[in-house]
Amino acid sequence: MTEARTSVKIALALIDTGERLRQVDPDRSLLIAASMKADGLRTPIEVRPAKKAGRYLLVVGGHRLDAATLLGWEEIAAYVLDLSADQARLREIDENLYRAELSELDRSVFLAERKRLHEKLHPATKHGGARPAEQVAIFGDLAPRFSADACEKLGVSERTLQRMIARAVIDPAVRKRISGTRLADKGSELDALVRLSPDEQAKAVDLILSGGDGAPRSVQAATDRLRGVRPTPAPSPDDAAWARLLKAWEDAPPRVQQRFLSHIGAVSQRDAA
Repeated sequence: MTEARTSVKIALALIDTGERLRQVDPDRSLLIAASMKADGLRTPIEVRPAKKAGRYLLVVGGHRLDAATLLGWEEIAAYVLDLSADQARLREIDENLYRAELSELDRSVFLAERKRLHEKLHPATKHGGARPAEQVAIFGDLAPRFSADACEKLGVSERTLQRMIARAVIDPAVRKRISGTRLADKGSELDALVRLSPDEQAKAVDLILSGGDGAPRSVQAATDRLRGVRPTPAPSPDDAAWARLLKAWEDAPPRVQQRFLSHIGAVSQRDAA
């Protein structure tokens, strides 16, 4: 992809952010603002010309742009890129996708959009054309080059990658509500939401985020409450100890089991004496 990169100063008022895949984190913007106040802007943001003459669309640098606004800057250094809308979206994704600070939810949305755009720009990599609408089938098989690259950079298997991408089917309104909460960064909770209908997702999140001592702590607990499933009572200390003992016995090799039986026999003889 050829880019025409020109570093210029652009008025903040002329830059539109548009629909971003990732919401700006206010705390992160404050940290960046502190750094920019002390050292200036080290890396210009990236923009592309908008349809309206004299205006620009943000490509990369949402937190830097927000930080400049917090600092009261009137303009900011930027590279102006000659990109299509799809190319700009890909650049936004690739700039953020493998960053450590991304939540599990954000990463899933980026991965799903990255795959969609990859197949749109490279139709030959798409497998099988139209597919059924089941959640897993929505995404089909990952394009080989994209799959291998993502798995290598994330350090996950392709099966895990498929599961991460499937989390992007969580209802957008629900995604927005849980962004920045503990639910957004716990894969097991996101997987539990994926298995629910959009209506159930919203109701489960309502219960979890309601606060208070009685609020469920997990999606499964919230789902059980919505469906009238009685929670399984916690085992008594004696039952819990018995379960641990049985598991240890079942996991032990025969020679260790025999050693334990010999010990019990010796203790019984000593107590009988």
